[in-house]
Amino acid sequence: MPKIVDREEMQGRILDAAMTCFLDQGYHATKMQDVARKAGMAKGTLYLYFQSKEEMLLALLQRYFDDIRARIGMIPAPRTLDQFMMGLRLTMPADRLAATRLFFDVLGPGFQDPRAAEIIGGFFAWLADHYADQFAPLIRAGEIRSDLSAQAAAQAVTAMLDGLVIHLAIFGVEEDVFEARRDATLALLEAGLRGGASIAG
Repeated sequence: MPKIVDREEMQGRILDAAMTCFLDQGYHATKMQDVARKAGMAKGTLYLYFQSKEEMLLALLQRYFDDIRARIGMIPAPRTLDQFMMGLRLTMPADRLAATRLFFDVLGPGFQDPRAAEIIGGFFAWLADHYADQFAPLIRAGEIRSDLSAQAAAQAVTAMLDGLVIHLAIFGVEEDVFEARRDATLALLEAGLRGGASIAG
């Protein structure tokens, strides 16, 4: 009786192997045969799932953002700004830096591939809307300053955190340095959301 193959499980196995190869050898130096060997399969089998390294990279990018979205989605809606800030810390672990650096190095600062741009843009549009939905009741409750628009504040927070992660990934900081800079940035962010002074414009 032929063995039933779980396609999703097989794709996950291939993507795990691809990520390991890309991080260990570099994306450009990695060959399809390297990924097949790491995944423990014939090269022909690999091509049944992915036709190129580019396809694997885009699938890794999608999986990366899907995982972050799922992690964020599991955090209960905050009732206070303190709870929101704690949620941000939980969604910014240092173990994501290597993957972030890989995507940035290969795709470039402009993420010129339209498929990559769609994945990344879709995630950050969702994230800004998600944060805006959380900010609106916090503004009404007086947890966040009332002169801020929930949507504008959410977009600013999203851009700020994205920039922080990319900056730290590019410069390859150690985990303790990442955590210290992340926490300092979040402290400034919290002060800005909570602060009493109005921001013009």
